[in-house]
Amino acid sequence: MNSIVEAVAKFAAERPDRVAVIADNEQITYAELWKEVQGFAEYIRSQGFEKGSRITVKAAPSIWFAVSCFGIHLSGNVQVPMEKTIGKSGIDNIAEELGASLIISDIGADEKFNCISSEEVREIGRKYYRDDLKFDFPTKDMLCDIMFTTGTTGKSKGVMESHKAVVAVSENVQYGAEIIPDNVYLVPAPINHASAIRKLYTTMITGTTCVLLDGFTDLKKFFDYIERYKVTSILMPPAAVRMILLLSAKNLAKYSDQLHHIHTGAAAFPEADKEKLNELLPNTRLYFAYGSSEAGCSCMFDYSKYKGLISCVGTPNKNAHVFIVDENHKEIKSSKTNQGLIAISGDMIMDGYYNAPELTKTVLEDGVVYTNDIGYIDENGFVYMLGRKGDVINIGGLKIAPTEVEDVVIRFPGVAECACFAIPDRMGGVVPKLNIVPANGAEIDIPALRAHMAKYLEAFKIPKNMVIVDSLPKTSNGKLDRKNLK
Repeated sequence: MNSIVEAVAKFAAERPDRVAVIADNEQITYAELWKEVQGFAEYIRSQGFEKGSRITVKAAPSIWFAVSCFGIHLSGNVQVPMEKTIGKSGIDNIAEELGASLIISDIGADEKFNCISSEEVREIGRKYYRDDLKFDFPTKDMLCDIMFTTGTTGKSKGVMESHKAVVAVSENVQYGAEIIPDNVYLVPAPINHASAIRKLYTTMITGTTCVLLDGFTDLKKFFDYIERYKVTSILMPPAAVRMILLLSAKNLAKYSDQLHHIHTGAAAFPEADKEKLNELLPNTRLYFAYGSSEAGCSCMFDYSKYKGLISCVGTPNKNAHVFIVDENHKEIKSSKTNQGLIAISGDMIMDGYYNAPELTKTVLEDGVVYTNDIGYIDENGFVYMLGRKGDVINIGGLKIAPTEVEDVVIRFPGVAECACFAIPDRMGGVVPKLNIVPANGAEIDIPALRAHMAKYLEAFKIPKNMVIVDSLPKTSNGKLDRKNLK
C-alpha cells in the first residue's frame, strides 16, 4: 500500500458500513467517507492547481478534517495542518511562506489567498462527488504532509513526509501495539500534531474506527466517549496520564477489561506513573512509543509486560533500525557505561525540513536521522533513552539527567508535577534547579523531600534551589517546554 487514502478506498469496498471516524457526536462510515473524499479531491482538481501544491488547513478534531486530509492526498497535493488556535495573521504568514494554493479555515484569510471555510468541506465533497470519478493514487515517494513541530527544542520546523513515510509510521503503530481488528481508537489530542494525526492514519490502514476529541479539558466527555463508543485504545500523552491519575484514577480503572491498550509517548514518562497505570489497568497493554516528527514511532515498549527497565523505550519497530553513534556520527557498541546518541533509519524517516536545507543536514544524512537523545542498547536489544543532550546538566564533569531527578521527586506525596533544569551559578558554571507544582494545594515539606531524594540520588544530583510554582510551561500539545523554564 503506497498511501493512506488508498486504504480508505480499500475499506470502503471491503467494509463499507464500518464506522471510520467519530467526532462531535457524529459518525461517518468508510463508504460515506470515501465518497466525500473523492468529491473534495475533484473540487481541488477543478481549481487547476499543479500537483504537489501546498494546502494549509486550520485543523480541528472533526469529520471534515478527515475529508479534507484525504481529499488533498487523493488530488496529489500536500496537506499542511495548522493549530486550531492559530490566528488570521498566523495563517497568512504560513500560507505566504509555503506559497499555499488553498487555505481551509474557519476564520478566513487575507483576500489575496484562495480560502474556503472548514464548514464548506463536506458540502463540497458531496456536491462534487460522481460515480464516474477516476483518480490515480499518490505514489509512495510523493510529498504527503508538512508537519510543523511543537518547537520544544527551538524554532518550529516544517517536517516534510512522503506517503511512504506516513504509511511506514502507521505500520509501526499497527504492529507495535498489535492493533486488534475491531479497534476503536480514542484520540483526544490536537489533530495537527504528529502523534494524533498518525493515529488517524493507523485506523485507516487497519480499517478500524477513530474517535476524535478536543483534548482532555472535559474529563466527563472523555469518559462518556469511552463508554458510549466502546473505546478499546487511547492515545494519552504523559501530561494527560498525570492529570487523570490525579483527578480520575478510579474512573479509568473501570475500563481495564474494555481497553486493549493505552499508547503514550512524545515526552518523558515518569516511572511512578507507569507503575500506577499498571495497578489501575492490570488487563490493559500499556505502550510507550519513542520517536519524533522526523522519525515516527521508532520504538515501542510494553511496560505492562516488562517491569523495572528504567528509561527503556523498547525495541525497534517494524520499519525502524535504531543504533547508537558518537559525536561524529560513527556507530559504536553501546552499553549502560558506554552511552552515545540515538540514530534512526527506515522508511518512516522524513524527507527533510521545509525550505531549510542547512538545518536538514544537521539532522538527516544518507537516510539516517541523528538525534540529540542520549542512550544505549542493552544485550537483549532494548533501547534506553536517558534524556536530550542539551538538557543534561554538566557540573564540572558530573552529569545529571533531569528526568532521573524528576522520576524521584514525582513519587513524593503532594507533588503533581516537577521540572529539573540548569541555571547559571556565580562561578560561571551551572547548577540544578527544581520547580515543583503541588497537587491540589498540598504543602510540600522541602526538608522531607530532600531526605526522600537522598535515598535514590547522589548528593550532587539534589538541587539546592527548590521552588514551589503554580504551573510549568507547556507546549500546545502538553509537553514540558524546557526552554522556557525559569
